[in-house]
Amino acid sequence: MADSPKPAPPKRPFTQTPAGRVLLPLLLLAVFAAAIYGRHLWRARATRVTLTPQEAQRLADSSKALMEQGQYKDALEPTLKLYQAYPENHIYIGHLAEIYDHLGQYDLEAQYWEKYVDRAPTPVEACPKYGQAYAKAGKDKEAIAAFERCLSFSPKNSDSYFYLAHAQEMDGQWDQAAKNYEAGLAISPDYTDLKLGLARCRLRQDQPAEALKIANGVLAKNPNKADALLILGMVYLHDDKPAEAKAALERGVKLADTDPDFHRLLARAYSDLNDSKGELREYNRLVELLPNDQRVRARRDALQAKQP
Repeated sequence: MADSPKPAPPKRPFTQTPAGRVLLPLLLLAVFAAAIYGRHLWRARATRVTLTPQEAQRLADSSKALMEQGQYKDALEPTLKLYQAYPENHIYIGHLAEIYDHLGQYDLEAQYWEKYVDRAPTPVEACPKYGQAYAKAGKDKEAIAAFERCLSFSPKNSDSYFYLAHAQEMDGQWDQAAKNYEAGLAISPDYTDLKLGLARCRLRQDQPAEALKIANGVLAKNPNKADALLILGMVYLHDDKPAEAKAALERGVKLADTDPDFHRLLARAYSDLNDSKGELREYNRLVELLPNDQRVRARRDALQAKQP
């Protein structure tokens, strides 16, 4: 009797085979990726606006008029429509950056300046607003990188050195900032703000005599330069000369009463001179200038409590 045929083994699910265990996740991943791509493509098409020449002209006229009138919030919608219709047009990109600047949306402003420098035929026109947008957004490293790009656009421009050096100074990069202040002065020896920036860096580099020399040189040409008087005060306080610091700072505060730095340093000078009334007077002014600074208010209240 012939052997009866053996029943075929039961078919295992695809995923139980070694190949299936590998291929199925790959297939699912491919399907998922295709879905995501399709979704992004749909969104891109959905956000792209098609305008007739007449519509584009109307929106451009509206955007321009509103910006000229300072109505930046109202200018945003027509300008966005123009950008969505012509995303490579650097003019509309620049207008959006300016609008976001006036609206205080500095992260968005910086993003549009990034687009501008990538697409404009003359990217240097974004400077220095490009780096300043990052600085206002509190992104110091990104600000420095932006100012470095600006310098690469105009390597012989002393303004470019100033903005880069100042950003580095604000970030505590004293040595690098000093080098760039010096590089700018090599191009424009009479650039006062470059000189004062270098003086501040010299003081941070523990070279107070050099800082004092630079500041006095500026004051010899411009006796009412408040920033130079501020540096004098800083140098004298560094050298434990509170009376000299007080004299320089009192001259300067008359020129720049709304600058909190003058009042902070004056308060320190009065403290070193054991003049609690003078120190309290400066902290009262600081509270007016910085009403949300709790440390300033706490120090003022402590001084007030000690008064007879």
